[in-house]
Amino acid sequence: MDVDVSASTAAQGYSLRSPDGAPILMRRRFMQTLGMNVTNIGTEQFDPEEPWVSFRVRLRLDADFGVHSDETDWADYPGGFVPGLKTAPVDLMYGYLDVRNLADGVLSFRIGRQYVVDPLGWWSFDGALTRVELPVFLAFETYGGFEQRGGLPWSTPRFERDGVWRGDRTGLDANVYPEFQQAHYAPAAGAVVESFGLPLVHMRVAWRKVWNTGPVVTNPLPASSTALPPSSGGWRVSSERVGASVDIDDEDIGSLRSGVVYDLFLSRLTSSYASADAFASRRVTVGADVDRVVPSFDADSIWNVFGADPSSTALLRADVQITDRLDTGLSGGARWVQAADDTGEHGVDGLGTASARYRLDTGTVGMSASAAAGGRGRREGADLFGDRAIDRRFLLSGRVSLYDWRDAWRPDRSATSFGYVLGSGYRIDDLTEVMVEWEHDTNKLVGQRYRILALLNLQVTR
Repeated sequence: MDVDVSASTAAQGYSLRSPDGAPILMRRRFMQTLGMNVTNIGTEQFDPEEPWVSFRVRLRLDADFGVHSDETDWADYPGGFVPGLKTAPVDLMYGYLDVRNLADGVLSFRIGRQYVVDPLGWWSFDGALTRVELPVFLAFETYGGFEQRGGLPWSTPRFERDGVWRGDRTGLDANVYPEFQQAHYAPAAGAVVESFGLPLVHMRVAWRKVWNTGPVVTNPLPASSTALPPSSGGWRVSSERVGASVDIDDEDIGSLRSGVVYDLFLSRLTSSYASADAFASRRVTVGADVDRVVPSFDADSIWNVFGADPSSTALLRADVQITDRLDTGLSGGARWVQAADDTGEHGVDGLGTASARYRLDTGTVGMSASAAAGGRGRREGADLFGDRAIDRRFLLSGRVSLYDWRDAWRPDRSATSFGYVLGSGYRIDDLTEVMVEWEHDTNKLVGQRYRILALLNLQVTR
């Protein structure tokens, strides 16, 4: 077998003040990832046509030494207590056994915690995935298990649907933050049909359904201070969606990509997009993007009671390689929000971006700028950045940014913000490097914000 171990260690400290004044938040965070890839298990030499087995795992630890004891002790409720806050949560990002090319290359499967990337977006679950590739340019995937959810062991809430505040309520009284729901295991199943091996065209159709289990509070406002909040239980739908995507790529002409997502629980389209790129010449690429998004939530969420305002965006863009060293990019378009009751538009915002990058012999310099303006306000600003390597060992980097925004609905929140980042690094060898960054941002709303970040990357192969 071949083994590759990698680790990333980041320590940062920062302070910031709420736009409303106090409190001033002081944090001292330590983030550690540790990953291992074991490949070619049981084989002398890798052959892509023969069965092969691998195992991949990555852990992440986010420790926060700035958390005060009253933030995790509910006895201080309703003082500084924050439900679900952990001082050192451990996240199993992924960990699975991968077996491929069984039955003459037809069958493959994965078992464990894994990511799924399909027309429905990024997702993570604990379970098994099976893939069957037929000799007719078609592949079928089926999977089942449990959605990764916050509040469960070694899990994070980033992959679950929005709209419900979940976590571990162990030790909490039922009347303390009843809107903070106890997390329970969420069974899930899905299927994908995909084309492969076809010239130019790649298509995918995906379906996924997730169920909620366990009791859920249906009204966070009980009849009295001593009464228990009402709840309901049993299996029920959390989300059920189907999506499709089509990609057409020609290396000489350009590409066309489109996709759509339909929410079966809400009975409406929640996402659609189309993107086109044309290679006008060897140095010029022009394109257009159109997308429409309707906010959607977990079926247990109260936000399903309210209307959701869909937003649509249309952009034209161009990327030009002026010389072998100088690249530039421009984009412009508009975004508009449609009222949920279809009475009309809330307003239209004009959008624009510009960027340029010049490659030096030992580094790069560049800029990026963006602007958005409409009836609700405006925002514009720019960044200047650069980095330089010295003797292939030392690295220096810097960035300066200046942004200004005006909020027509809340004029007191209008401000001009200035910030800069200074960084340096040292490459110990080809597999090990250390970096340090200092960041300072300031505007009239938050005063002064500071952050220092130290990073160590290490990789070991055998």
